[in-house]
Amino acid sequence: MSLTEFLHEISGLLSGFPATLSGMSHVDFITSLTTRVRLVGAQAALDELRANQTLITTPAGTVGYHETLAVFAVWAVDRLVAAGLDDVQVLWHPLTDVRTPLSWWDHDTLESPAAKDAFIASVLARAGEPTPIIDSRVLTAA
Repeated sequence: MSLTEFLHEISGLLSGFPATLSGMSHVDFITSLTTRVRLVGAQAALDELRANQTLITTPAGTVGYHETLAVFAVWAVDRLVAAGLDDVQVLWHPLTDVRTPLSWWDHDTLESPAAKDAFIASVLARAGEPTPIIDSRVLTAA
């Protein structure tokens, strides 16, 4: 059984991201998020993260719900899934590394209460670079 088949099989046991799973590691988070994006789509996966206030690890190691990183993670996974990567490739891709958001935001911005409470657009992306956005209709297209 492939990892994709296994995750699909257990996904029926999961209802989004239940509170009991909110203390998961970054690897668990990306693996679960990949499954949810494949099964319900990017917007529904993001809605589940928000509804469950899933704990997310920042590049600095802070753990808690973080709206900006939630949008980033869904955006990153959605892009990789849309590009045809399998679950292991998504997990090992540099875009899903816990430190990668530092290419889009500086440390102070990511650790700010404002970034934790609401999505903040990238402060480091240059014009024309792909960047996470909040508009669900273009999560993959961005």
